[in-house]
Parts: sequence; structure tokens; C-alpha cells
Amino acid sequence: MANKKISQLDPIGTIDVVQDSIPIVDYSEGVTKRTNLANIGQRVLEANSTTNLAEGTNLYFTNTRVYTKVKATLLAGSNTSITFDDALQTITIASQGNVQSVNTKTGAVVLTTTDISEGTNEYFTAARVRAVVLTGLSLATNAVISATDTVLSALGKLQAQITANLSTLTSHTSNTSNPHSVTKAQVGLSDVPNIDTTNASNISSGTLADARLSSAVTKQGNTFNGASQLVQLDASAKLPAVDGSNLTNLNIPPSTGGDLYLFYNY
Repeated sequence: MANKKISQLDPIGTIDVVQDSIPIVDYSEGVTKRTNLANIGQRVLEANSTTNLAEGTNLYFTNTRVYTKVKATLLAGSNTSITFDDALQTITIASQGNVQSVNTKTGAVVLTTTDISEGTNEYFTAARVRAVVLTGLSLATNAVISATDTVLSALGKLQAQITANLSTLTSHTSNTSNPHSVTKAQVGLSDVPNIDTTNASNISSGTLADARLSSAVTKQGNTFNGASQLVQLDASAKLPAVDGSNLTNLNIPPSTGGDLYLFYNY
């Protein structure tokens, strides 16, 4: 019996899908079997493959169709060529022309940042790091630096600590009330008496430095040019004006020739 498509079967009239059955040829066994319409679709698929199904709008895969589609889609770019072999249905993509040099280098070129000119993405330099403005620096946090801090955050913490410590140090150094309770023995002055030597009345013994004397007083304690005081020469090494009325019974040595003059005020 020749194979027939479902559309080629002879009509058999009206059939009850549940109650009636129709003869179906099972080609794998070469016999005719009867089946009801409830499972006819499944039976047809089990007995056939895509070889027995006509192509509809869903096209079957073929190498020619793929080759044709790819050939129509590919476009050669710059320095690229595409060759189609329709007989073998192969496509060859190749570069056209050769790079002669890169940054004046030829052969197996290996480039580093030294060979690449700097663009908008600038290279690192120590000078650039030092010149970076500390935009966004905050001095609000006085705390120890941690490994998770950014450089900007760490600098802010450092400056906050310095400012706080400087304030404490300034307050301490300006405190003259011996905040550490240092004794004179601790600084090697245990034998020095607690006397204010700027007031002479506090000095009961010892030697007073010459620099402490008034210019009107000798080192022996004398004053000049007053009653019961020594007479001091003036700036020109002359005696100052004095009253000599009490000078009596002066012995005048004999003259050795010449005149003797005695000057006095009257």
C-alpha cells in the first residue's frame, strides 16, 4: 500500500470523535488498525517526521539559506576584505594592507606609557600630587587616623589633632602658677634660700655686687659733695666750688722765687 498524506485520504463522512473509529495504516507494521479521533493527531506524529511534513511559513534550515543570509548581511570595513565562494558556500574575511609602524616603532611592537602621548587622562607625577588643592578638607573630626580613611580625611583628622593640642599646650605654657608643683630641689637649687634679692632689705649677709651700687656711692659706701662728705672732681677734673671760710692757719711754704697769689671770694 502506497503512503498517503492525511490530506489525500478518502473522505469517510461524519464521525463521532468519541464513539467512532477509522482505519489507519500503520506503515511500520504494514497492517491496518482502527483508532478513534481522540488520539489521531498523536498517532500521525508518532508514525511520521519532518520528512513527511510539507514546509509552510516556518522554513526548514538549509546550509544554502544560512550562507545566503550571512552573505547579504556582512559588510567589509576599512582595511578589511570579504570573499564569498558560492560553489563551496564559504566566506573568507581578511585584513587589507599592513601596519608599517606604531609611534615610529616597527616589527613586534610593544608600547608602554612612555610611548603614548598624554591626553585628557593625565599621567601621575609627584609634582601634580603636591599641587592638588585640598578641596573638601574638613577639620571637624579630632580622631586617630584609620586604614580606611582617605588621604583628605586623614589630613583633616591630623590638623584637628594639632589644633587641639596646640590650644592645650598654649594654655599650659602660659600657666605661671607651677602647674607641675616643681620644687627647687628637683632643679638643683636646694641650697638657695627663699629670699627676694631684688629688695635689699631682705639681704642680711653676703656680698653685694658692685653693679647694684648707685653711681653716687663709692664701693666703700661713701657719697660726695655734701656736708661731712668727700669732694668729687667734676667732669673736667677740677674741684667744685666749695666754701673755704673755715680753712685757717694754713702753712704757706717759703717762696722759691716768683710771686705767690692767693685767690679768695669775698
